[in-house]
Amino acid sequence: MKCSCRRCVTRGISLALLAALLVPVLALPQEKAEHPNATPEDKADSLIAKQQPLFDRVNVAEAWKITKGDPMVLVGVIDNGFDFFHPNLKGQLIPGFYYPEGYHTEFYENVAHGTLVSSLIVGKDNSPNGMIGLAPRCRVLTVSQGMIEHTLLKMQTKFYQEHPKATLADLQTEMMKQGETLTKFGQDWVHFQVDGAADAIRYLVDHGVKVINFSGGLKRSLCQSAEKWQRLEEAFSYAAEKGVAIVLAAGNNAAQWDDYPGSPETVIVAGATLLNDTRWEMEADLRGTKIKQGSNFGKRLTVMAPVENLVVCVPHEQRFYSCDDGPMGPTKLPFRGMHEVLPNGATSSAAPIVTSLVALIYTARPTLDAKSVVKIVQQGCDDIGEKAYDIHTGYGRVNFGKSLQLTLAWGK
Repeated sequence: MKCSCRRCVTRGISLALLAALLVPVLALPQEKAEHPNATPEDKADSLIAKQQPLFDRVNVAEAWKITKGDPMVLVGVIDNGFDFFHPNLKGQLIPGFYYPEGYHTEFYENVAHGTLVSSLIVGKDNSPNGMIGLAPRCRVLTVSQGMIEHTLLKMQTKFYQEHPKATLADLQTEMMKQGETLTKFGQDWVHFQVDGAADAIRYLVDHGVKVINFSGGLKRSLCQSAEKWQRLEEAFSYAAEKGVAIVLAAGNNAAQWDDYPGSPETVIVAGATLLNDTRWEMEADLRGTKIKQGSNFGKRLTVMAPVENLVVCVPHEQRFYSCDDGPMGPTKLPFRGMHEVLPNGATSSAAPIVTSLVALIYTARPTLDAKSVVKIVQQGCDDIGEKAYDIHTGYGRVNFGKSLQLTLAWGK
């Protein structure tokens, strides 16, 4: 899997469950929205110039003529953790809820994903060498999931250390011997995610957010506890009653998923495209095994967003990249700077792009209810794929400018 976060890629036993719900998944307009601090000399090589294809494709410039957001419009982001003092995010992220069962250690895998997701929404434009989010004047109220002890990844790391030439098939064979242990870990992880999300959603709603981004995987068939899933569904209903929209990443299995939580009237499921409007799909070679990845599809898919060559924030100091121990074991990664250009951000970066649009809609019309906002996003799309709605591309690719124009006229 292409992601900023290290993760397990094993399959088999009940590991289809684990592949979906381990670390939240990342893979990877027409007047131009210009960077006000960029000069002609530095602009060609600036990060903001690299963001321009995304801005153009989703028509950011037209939307920003209406609004770039407002600090009073809070976006809830539920994710592993966050780099609160990244120069492009300092002051933009408000520490909020922490999952009570998780470890909240400050190391790369525990903070990279949430940092990346938040930067796509509220990255602030404070330097010609920086980047900017799509709703840069809004702020994020954070929910840090942290991580339980990652039994699967620790097993995987130990196996490859002892068998450096082993294939993925060899690892799968070894994992089969640990079926009971890994099945328990898988269910513990799912229940950790579901319980935490139910509490986090209520926290965010009660603290005034207008939209919630969840760039992980929530799928009914993966959760063995009907009681826990019901608590999650009740939290989604609570958000809808309070006028809060929720954006979910579709998932990266290149498969049909239909059992997401919540109602399609107030929950947006975001899929991923390339800049040419084709649905993202790829095949990766992992130690001799071909692994198919791609944007999930199905009846619950709502809209698409481009995830190709995204400029994002990553943890900004060397200290995040090395730890002697932690819930995923020891780690030592190279520090290459505070930004990264992702060749492919997958569906968990599609979600914050859509979340940014929702935040701008709420900024322009704060009194809209969640159902109206979801309809505006749907109707504002540019149709791609098959004509009209289809299960592979939903209502189409989001168009910020068109959606904001619809917002101003909505109900008048």
